[in-house]
Amino acid sequence: MNPVVGLLRVLYTPSQIEAWSQAGPEGPGGAAGTQCVAIDQLRATSTIVTALAHGAAAVHAVASVEDARRLKRSNPAALLAGERGGLPLEGFDLGNSPRAFTPERVGGREIILTTTNGTGALGACRGAETILAASMLNLSAVIAALSASPLPRVLLCAGTGRDFSLEDALVAGAIAQEIAPGHPAAALHRSVRSELPAVWRRTVNGRQLVALGLGEDIAWSAQRDLFSLVARGRVVDFIVEEKPLTAVVLTR
Repeated sequence: MNPVVGLLRVLYTPSQIEAWSQAGPEGPGGAAGTQCVAIDQLRATSTIVTALAHGAAAVHAVASVEDARRLKRSNPAALLAGERGGLPLEGFDLGNSPRAFTPERVGGREIILTTTNGTGALGACRGAETILAASMLNLSAVIAALSASPLPRVLLCAGTGRDFSLEDALVAGAIAQEIAPGHPAAALHRSVRSELPAVWRRTVNGRQLVALGLGEDIAWSAQRDLFSLVARGRVVDFIVEEKPLTAVVLTR
């Protein structure tokens, strides 16, 4: 399923994202000429939004652990953050719990972030006119930014592993409810919008976070419009240790 209603497209899985970004219906580079929104509610985009709201200078989102470590070696003052399988990575300064990205910890700092799915979804937005990171925490700010431009909107649900992620689809539905209420994702959101934290605790990601002792991240990230910022990204190609490295650099 990859419905398009009006000027809104929702991509629900990593395989849909990859096909669209490489050779989608619009031709190679599906992001070209679009407003591209990455959604990884549990937890990458919630973490990015929180970090920027709490004063981080920038978040450099990279796909791989090795890229994160290389970028850190070129920028030792940056904080290294990320996870695999929900768990913090060895030797990293921070994991991927948005609650850990406090003003005291991240204020004024650059952050290098790699996660299982979310940072890859951001990287797929190469070529877009606008790249945004969205979660419930900054939902209305994202909707306002999308509504200010006539360009097509593409919502990228980062997924769980290679699979569909209900929590990402529900955030996409919350966005669709405001800009394309006839979209199927909007109907999905309407069906459970009064019980989102409880629903998210029952998803694959939610159950894993609870099992890891990180269940508080679910309710915390579910706070709608806690922040009013728009997290905007741009794709930057670096040469680090004589090898290319791509990051999506997000600022507020």
